[in-house]
Amino acid sequence: KIYWMDNPIAYLVPGRDYLRPNLKLIVDDAIDLDSKDKLKIFLENWINVYIKDELLDLLNLDNIEHKNGNIRALCFQLYENNGVLKRDAVYDMTKKLLKEDRTYLRKMGIKLGRYHLFLPKMLKPSAVTLRTNLWRNHFSNSEKIEPPKFGLNFFRNENKNLKKFFMICGFENFEYFYVRVDILERLFLKIIESTKKGKFKLDSNMINLIGCNRENFIKLLNIMNYKYEKIKKNNEEYFTYKPKKYHKIKTKTKSKIIKNNPFNVLSNVSFE
Repeated sequence: KIYWMDNPIAYLVPGRDYLRPNLKLIVDDAIDLDSKDKLKIFLENWINVYIKDELLDLLNLDNIEHKNGNIRALCFQLYENNGVLKRDAVYDMTKKLLKEDRTYLRKMGIKLGRYHLFLPKMLKPSAVTLRTNLWRNHFSNSEKIEPPKFGLNFFRNENKNLKKFFMICGFENFEYFYVRVDILERLFLKIIESTKKGKFKLDSNMINLIGCNRENFIKLLNIMNYKYEKIKKNNEEYFTYKPKKYHKIKTKTKSKIIKNNPFNVLSNVSFE
């Protein structure tokens, strides 16, 4: 709803997509038709500007006119996936990127991480709040879904139907665990810095970064294909990266590899 002086004056209804809602007025018959039209135009312009100001990096992805088709395709995929995209899903595109392509994408506000491509500004509390409100407005069956509390880097949820919603909130899914994508990138950097001879020690700084307990940290890394081992001699704990092997499946044709949102007195309107 949109409020003026703590009173609801309009509400949003689903539009073309969740980032482009439509608007309906909450007014009585005391206001004449001309005034209603002017009010509706004013509020539509206001909400469009509000969404554009908060979600500019995401909306810009829908208007890319770059001559490089690979960049256009990559930006389209990122837009279609609400600003967070697994790097594996676009591996063929990213491996073709030249230095100047990467520079252009960074200027577009895109972070090319080891595990994800994402828009850091879309992970800010104001952007997440707006996007989740718009998402719940567009999909009526998700109205009661609550986003994770701000400041949370890790949580557990076993409802597989919420993976897409939590991705909009900036959290990647690992079975029943969720980790914020920017925190995940910081974890990978720590792992790279700590790895020697293919192994790295269990580090309390890594656990604190994720924001979970030791037991869940070990489970999380196991899901991420890091094998845990404890050396009894010195009581030290290590992880080794053991990626899953993909097997070729024969078919009749060929073998393939399986890969896994006119009244000046309305200047103080607010949206929630």
